[in-house]
Parts: sequence; structure tokens; C-alpha cells
Amino acid sequence: EAAAFWYDKLFETVGEAALPASYKERYEHTMAYLAYKDTQKTNKDWVGHIIDDYKSNKGRSATLVSEVQEAFDDTMSKNGFNPSVAITENGKVAFFSQAVKQKPAYGIFSKKEIVHEIYRAEQIDGKWKNFKKLAICPSHYSAKHPTVSADGTQLFFASNMPGSYGKYDIYMAKINRDGSLGTAKNLGPKVNTKKDDVYPSLAEDGLLLFASNGRKGYGGLDLFAVSVSNNRISKSINLGERINSQHDDYSLALVPEQGMGYVMSNRGKRNVIGQFAVTYAKRDEQWKVEKDEDQLMKILLVDKET
Repeated sequence: EAAAFWYDKLFETVGEAALPASYKERYEHTMAYLAYKDTQKTNKDWVGHIIDDYKSNKGRSATLVSEVQEAFDDTMSKNGFNPSVAITENGKVAFFSQAVKQKPAYGIFSKKEIVHEIYRAEQIDGKWKNFKKLAICPSHYSAKHPTVSADGTQLFFASNMPGSYGKYDIYMAKINRDGSLGTAKNLGPKVNTKKDDVYPSLAEDGLLLFASNGRKGYGGLDLFAVSVSNNRISKSINLGERINSQHDDYSLALVPEQGMGYVMSNRGKRNVIGQFAVTYAKRDEQWKVEKDEDQLMKILLVDKET
């Protein structure tokens, strides 16, 4: 809090443009920590974190968990975890990601590197038990931002494992009846790019929402939608200027019964992450996703050019 106060005084006195880039970087880390501190616990109470997240999302049509921006993942990792929780519709199984430090594959004297791992937990007799790390990608590579389908049979996540098109790609793995995972499958070039494709979340009728900075957009990370159903993937569609901004937009939570959506973005003052409300349909219209691409674009109120 003290650092944020004096940085603001410094910017007011000499102007932000006159300061070295290192000052701005440290200021952003300060603001990221404050935003993180206000919304998350700073200990490793995974059970409490999952329960709180489930309560806040209970009743929605899909498991949609707001996260903080990709640029501050490493900052939050110093606190022990990357807050990312997805819970099956019946509330019995949870998936979450945790950041850990490990020795790199090469270089004896190299510093430890931060990697992200996905864990699974089960709710038994009202308590979360059987915490297990999932072998979802090779060692020394990351898997994070898990989201699960409504029927609990598919797990979507972001990873930088070998075979990715860019830095981070979005993958899908089948969840077997015994809880084990099938082979992770890259969603391919209709979704993934040469840069970052992250923060997947699922809405109704197989609509996958995700953030990307590898496609034509409005600036930074933009939010896109793609229909994933019956082993088919449609073309990715930018959600348009009503939802995206010139800054980074990370996730979109839909509230169909209200015709509302909530975007997590850093479009606010000095890159502070916040939640912004948007409307995507008239209140008397029912949210429905058609498999037809033209109809999907019409529903999302975007032009074909985007």
C-alpha cells in the first residue's frame, strides 16, 4: 500500500513518461499484488479456496471463473499458486492449477523455473479429498487455466507443451469414468496461434471462450468464441468492440437470464485489473448458440470482418 502511494506521488511530480521502464514494471507488480490480495487468500488453503469459488459460482449455467491477467502470473506464483478453479456441474470434482518452482531440465547451476500444474480433488461427504496432480503434460512444461464441460467428460486447459503452435495453446483431454485423463489434444489452428491462447471457459451449447493476442483484434489480449461440439470446431470469432478493448481482456462470464456479461480486463486506471459489465442481447431474448457460424456472429453482435 505504501509503495502504491509513493509511486502515484512520483508519477504526479515528474510524469510517467519520464521514468525508466524498471519503475513502471515495479509499479505494475505492486498493483498486481494489491489486486490479488483483495480477491484471494495468501495461504495454501486449497479446500477453502475451492469451496469459496464453488459458492460464488453455484447456480450459473457453466463453471466460469474469473482470473487475473497473464502478465502477472509470475508475480502471483510467488504467493504459492495461480488461482484457477473449475468445478463439475454436480459440484463433486474440482480442477485447479498451482504454480511451483522446479529445477530446469538443463543447467546444473540454473535458477529454479516456475511451472504450472493442474490438480484434481473430489468432494466426499461434504469435504474435499483425494488431491492429485494430473500428468497432463511433460515435465518442465506448464498446464493451467482448467475448465470442465458441463457433463464432466472434457477438460480444457492452456499449455506450452511440445507440439504447441505458439507460446501457450489450448488443449482438450477426455475425462474417463475413473477420473483418469485421456491424451491431451491440441485444438488446432482454428483456435491456437503463434502467440498466447489462454483462459478457456465454457458457455452453453459447446461455446468455448478464450483470450488470444495472436489474431487480429483491438489490442493486447482479445476475447474470442468458437463452437466445439460433435468433434468439430468452427472458426474463431472476435467478440467485438462491445466486449474487447485496446488493453488486455482475459475472461468473460455470461449471465444469460439477465442478458449480461462480465469482462475481466486491465482497461482501467494504470492497468489495474477489474470487472466490467456488458450487455450482449436484449433482456427479453433467450441466449442460444447455434452451430451455424453466421448465426453465431449475429448473436455475438460482431461483424464478419472481425
